[in-house]
Formats: sequence, structure tokens, C-alpha cells
Amino acid sequence: MHEYEQDDRTPTDYEPEVDDYVIWERETWVGTIKDEGWVYFKGDPEVAKKGFKTNPRYITIETGVRDKSPEQMDGCTLHNKVHTLLLCYESNWHQLKFVKKRESRNIQHWSQYDDITGNEGN
Repeated sequence: MHEYEQDDRTPTDYEPEVDDYVIWERETWVGTIKDEGWVYFKGDPEVAKKGFKTNPRYITIETGVRDKSPEQMDGCTLHNKVHTLLLCYESNWHQLKFVKKRESRNIQHWSQYDDITGNEGN
């Protein structure tokens, strides 16, 4: 894995965003586990509705990308990569360490459209 210079934000005030590179270090029954990667998706906050269950908010962290095998590509050329994603619930966001942000004007995920095109709030 890589060593990075840490950002000055404290864990309590950091909220992950798509295109942030994060490190998630946590204790489990097998010891300390450390994963790192790009935030690929971030769920919107849910509005509580009477009679409906509220689901926890989460992000996915892209920990790996690889090419599909030729057999997997047979007849389908739209998606040629396999993305390995790790689910991280909002209750664990305090364990994330922000490393850096990927800046790009290219829309790489549907959740970036409003931010990149300037349609935020419309």
C-alpha cells in the first residue's frame, strides 16, 4: 500500500464525497484491517416518511479495477471492467482518513452530473 501525507481535517468533520481518495482502517475480530481507494458512490440522505423504513446512508470505495476476460465480454462491449467496491456505512465514516481529491471535468458517474455541469440546486 501507499503512504500519504494526511489532510488537516479531523475525522469528526470529514464527510466523504465522490472522487475522494480515502483510507479506512478499522479493528475487527481478526485484527486491524486497512483498505484504501476512491469513493465511487455516495447515497443521498433519506427523507423520513411515515410508515416507511429508513435505510442507512453509505458510500462505496473502489478498491480495485480489472479488465473483464474475453469470455465475459462476449456479446457485451458496454462494460469492459470489473470494479471491486467496499461498502462503508455512515456510522463508520469517522474511521475514514481523507488523502486527496481527484479533480476532473469529465463526468465519470451519474452522481457527478449536477456538480460538474453547474445544475446544482435546479
